[in-house]
Amino acid sequence: MGLVIKFLGQPYPGREVTIDDTKDEVKFGRGVDCDVGFPEDLAIVSRDHFALRRELGGYKFVINREKPVFLNGRPVYDDQDLPKSAEIQLSGPTGPKLRLERTDGGPSNQIKTEILKPQKDLTEVVRDTSTRGNRTLGLVAGIAALVAVLGAGGYFITKSLQQDVTTIGGDVAGIKEQLVSITKDLPEIKAQAAAAAGATPANLAAIIEKNKESVYMVSIQLPSGSRMGSGTASVVQLPDGTKALATNSHVADIMKDIEGDPRLAGAKLVVTQPKGPDYTTLTVTHVQKHPGYDAFNAWQEKYFVKAQTLSAARMEFVPGFDVALLFVDQPEKLGTPLTYAPREAMENMKAGEQLVLIGYPMEQLKGTDAARPEPTSQTGIVTSMTTFFLSRADAKDDLLVQHSVPATGGASGSPMFNTKGEVVAFLNAGNIIIYQTPDGGTMRQPSGALVNYAQRADMLLDLAEGKADGLMPGYLKKFDEAEDQLTKTPEVFISDLVQLFGQEMGDQKNVTKVAEVEGAMDTPVPWLENRLGAGAEIEVTEPGVYVIAGASLDKRIIQTSLYEVLPDGTIQYLDSGVNLTPYSFVVSGREKTGKLYAVVTDLTSPAAPADGAAPAATPATPAVTPGKVKIWVYRGKPAS
Repeated sequence: MGLVIKFLGQPYPGREVTIDDTKDEVKFGRGVDCDVGFPEDLAIVSRDHFALRRELGGYKFVINREKPVFLNGRPVYDDQDLPKSAEIQLSGPTGPKLRLERTDGGPSNQIKTEILKPQKDLTEVVRDTSTRGNRTLGLVAGIAALVAVLGAGGYFITKSLQQDVTTIGGDVAGIKEQLVSITKDLPEIKAQAAAAAGATPANLAAIIEKNKESVYMVSIQLPSGSRMGSGTASVVQLPDGTKALATNSHVADIMKDIEGDPRLAGAKLVVTQPKGPDYTTLTVTHVQKHPGYDAFNAWQEKYFVKAQTLSAARMEFVPGFDVALLFVDQPEKLGTPLTYAPREAMENMKAGEQLVLIGYPMEQLKGTDAARPEPTSQTGIVTSMTTFFLSRADAKDDLLVQHSVPATGGASGSPMFNTKGEVVAFLNAGNIIIYQTPDGGTMRQPSGALVNYAQRADMLLDLAEGKADGLMPGYLKKFDEAEDQLTKTPEVFISDLVQLFGQEMGDQKNVTKVAEVEGAMDTPVPWLENRLGAGAEIEVTEPGVYVIAGASLDKRIIQTSLYEVLPDGTIQYLDSGVNLTPYSFVVSGREKTGKLYAVVTDLTSPAAPADGAAPAATPATPAVTPGKVKIWVYRGKPAS
């Protein structure tokens, strides 16, 4: 796994730097030992500005507290994961911009995983904010030890169980008679229970035996012929009578990874049937992902920014619409298509129903031969049915199957059957804990809670039948409704921020409100392309740590910036808060008295001419209505 780094502007427009996967740490700065260097006279970049540390599964940021780094518009904290593609900016709005692209390959016998952060307490929201004075406001208690892998939060859930002991008196002889009666009825009771569940050990075995030859291993095949197992897929019949393979969208994305990685030149994605002596292997020619998969991922990225800035409830979501089709070069050689449950049966799935999985879990397991695969089977139950926003809704919208079937890398895309042998879901995510080994490496371990995730199979049918695109407007509406429901009001936002600030200062009584201003963003801000903004002058009469927060009252995207008014009347830029949300704040340590100036800018307003005049209104660009904003200023004095 290497890196491609591209300068998006000054000082080296268009320059690209390639870092191979042998480099354990990549340094950025003006120092002579930096891998990505900047000119000596570019003082906004420090000599050792920040670094990226290579770890299993990706890169992590190593942040220099003296100089901030922004990723996709939000401050980066130390040990934060680097996404596959990201745009960063050093120091602030005037700092240089870079695009970082991970060149993920397929270096191990594991599927490509998507790693999300676990839900944190409020004290973990903001990571060690740098200040200009001698004091620093650290608004994060530390990095959580658990990391959610394959799109879910990894948690051990522990409960204290207490047992009430009751003394039972009564006729011992009567109790004996009851026990004898129960013992006689037990075989009949067990038979009735098995009939009600519709399953016995014998027919579970029959389900597995009947379907396993239609469940294929998905592998990356190198030019040498060597293979690396990557996932699971199963045969599905298309409406025109031809056959394809059903799997997860994140498994289908391996095709794009192969095509985009020069180190995998000549490699291809193949599928292998677990049937000797031939073990038929076919080449994947193209893939078709559910259109909701990338749309939901983009929505999650946006929502994550809001949650990081206290704009929305802290939530971690499982990848949604994670189903796809793989098309092969000789579809007629595929096995027998699997049978799918009726749509009504899928919509009516309930907690407690039994599930059977057939697939290829490989991570940290022995005995898997990618050339001659043999699938593994597991059983469990549905633990709950929810939407992708982790709550119940109408049955048709409860597309996320939460279950207790064991899962690990390689099993992604595995079909899951009901007790009639019908496909009802596809495994796509699992709660996995990452921990550090004594030698400095990392290991992944399934959570003991055994709550994993699958996609309801009717989404795959929608894709196969050409209905998925037509359903997207309804899904996008659900995205907006969920965001509105989870977004905080300005009052809750500032309350949470002040509570967090008080914790960091040691006591709520150490926090004092300095100012509260409400107004309109109607004044051009020259240093932000004359976009419209509102300002508040802050008189610093006492040293301390200052929090300046802005909230758009009509859901504009805003940025809060802080400036110092120098004795000669000039204005000097100090810092900018996170943006891309309706809320933004800046933290600054002040050791001297004087004037500060807070500016909240409406980033959705258009840029104006350089002379500062408002942009001329046209039918295509009507006059901008100034947004409403509220600005708060709080001073904190850390407990000694």
